[in-house]
Amino acid sequence: MALLYRILVTYQTHREGALMKRAFLCAVICLTACITASAQDAAYYKAIQKDAKVTIEPKQFKQMEEDAFRNYTQPDKYELLASTFANTSERAWAVIYGEVFCSLSPNPDRINRMGALVYQSYEKSLLSQDGKVSVDLTENAQITRNQAPFESQFEMSFLMGTLPLGGNLTPLSIQKLTKIRENQLSLWTQKKFPLNDLMRRQQAIIAAGQFEAYNYWLFQSARPDEFKEWISQHQTQFDDWLNWQSKNKFILQSADLQRLHVMHGW
Repeated sequence: MALLYRILVTYQTHREGALMKRAFLCAVICLTACITASAQDAAYYKAIQKDAKVTIEPKQFKQMEEDAFRNYTQPDKYELLASTFANTSERAWAVIYGEVFCSLSPNPDRINRMGALVYQSYEKSLLSQDGKVSVDLTENAQITRNQAPFESQFEMSFLMGTLPLGGNLTPLSIQKLTKIRENQLSLWTQKKFPLNDLMRRQQAIIAAGQFEAYNYWLFQSARPDEFKEWISQHQTQFDDWLNWQSKNKFILQSADLQRLHVMHGW
């Protein structure tokens, strides 16, 4: 009986030792993964700001994104994200976050400022010369699980959206940008790329026949003369858009349009 007891005690001791080793190994692996992820994040934030006149510390940049992710329904978070990404190589996120802010915010002045920033981000990304067009909306696209980088798909579909307009894209009018964006969304849908809340909102606006008026509303402060000329002939159309907008408020169902969600599926 004593022998059996000693055998059981020995077995239990070995078993506990093995479990402790396994737990320790798991802890080391998790810690290593966290350190690696942190290093990768820091490298990303530094890379996208390599040409920025004013930079933000990687830790602060990451905190800003995580805060926006937790509070994804708050307009102010997207205003900060858009303004920050507009000064990086990743203008794709600037135009997305900026448009989201404009669709959520009740403040006309801030909407106009952000609409101008979104337009300028598109304008800076487009190069049209000798009939050839290039687009620079991303330089540091990150690979996501089981699919091509979102930023690269966004950039390529935008470039493809310019093709029906030929090579004469400058100056970039609201009319031209509207058509490019409509073509981009059509191609995105045809390719069955993952949709987010903003894209579904754009689809609803197109289905309602309001996309032209929506874009003139969005970019009016970027090209005031063009907007003034357009609205002089389309006042009823613009009023219809404002009426549709007031009855169809943009409500975010999730954070699926944010970079952290795209990268990590959070």
